[in-house]
Amino acid sequence: VVSTQSTGGWPSPNFISYPYTMWSTAVLVALFGFQLAYCDEDLALKRPTKQSSTWGGCPCRPQGKSDRAVDGKTSGYWRDDSCTHTKYQTGNWWEVTLDKVYKVAAVTIFNRRDCCGDRIVGAKIWVGKDGNFKECATVTKNFPISEKFECKSELEGNVVKITQDKAYLTLCEVQVWGGEGGGKDDEEKEDKDKKDKKDKKKERKEKKKKEKKEKKKKDKKDKKDKKKKKKGE
Repeated sequence: VVSTQSTGGWPSPNFISYPYTMWSTAVLVALFGFQLAYCDEDLALKRPTKQSSTWGGCPCRPQGKSDRAVDGKTSGYWRDDSCTHTKYQTGNWWEVTLDKVYKVAAVTIFNRRDCCGDRIVGAKIWVGKDGNFKECATVTKNFPISEKFECKSELEGNVVKITQDKAYLTLCEVQVWGGEGGGKDDEEKEDKDKKDKKDKKKERKEKKKKEKKEKKKKDKKDKKDKKKKKKGE
């Protein structure tokens, strides 16, 4: 039995009656877990953005600028000045540059709600650094408010890009979730490992060459000693 009395719509502390007093953590997370997501840091918030083109600009329709997707406003209504908008063309894209390289685990997209929600179908999410991008996920269906897209694997990068090859690309908010990337230390370690591997390979080659030379020298000496012994007999 659930009671919402004097709690403003939320269950009261004694809302669970016997024998349901021992609720599992999983059930509590299922009920209230949506609040926990907002404890994470949105890595894209207020970061620099750009897009392939911008539609709008007349007084009656404010410009659909790229920075609207990271302004912290998640309204899906155009009148709230919260959504980006490219021109009608193919090869549309939008991107945000993070403050450093991160391991990107997921990207949340807030879709337009007052119309045209199906325009997001087919969009691809990419994570990249140094101009090299790997695909995180593809939008396969329309969603009315927002959708969180888990990356196929944690991808490292400082740029998150969304592409759409058809019609328009409109994003009402983009949130990026992840953790610390490998950074310089990991790159240096990788370079050191490569060097160590190369040095070991060279060392093995030189050792093999030396052993071969010594064997040849020994065989020559044995042959000479054998010949000398035979001559003495």
